Amino acid sequence: MEKTVKLEEKELKEIQSIKEENSRITVDFGKIKLDLIMLKARLMELEKLESDMEAKFKGNMTKEKKMLDKLNKKYGEGSVDLANGIFTPTATDNGEGKR
Repeated sequence: MEKTVKLEEKELKEIQSIKEENSRITVDFGKIKLDLIMLKARLMELEKLESDMEAKFKGNMTKEKKMLDKLNKKYGEGSVDLANGIFTPTATDNGEGKR
């Protein structure tokens, strides 16, 4: 049978300190992993919202173009003062518009 040796108190404390630090590091790793999981989920939510907003924006741009085409067909080329609801023909249009 081999002879056992009692460790010095200083050595025991150092080993305990290292084990405690490893436990803290393991907990910190776990917290970081959970934070990453939550961040990835939030990022996916934001990317979906971005995609939805992009689709809405493109749809709105299409509506705007259709409306402008409709106005151009009805009144000819020109500009609209939204505040006063007034159409002003461009210089190339003789002011009669297309009716």
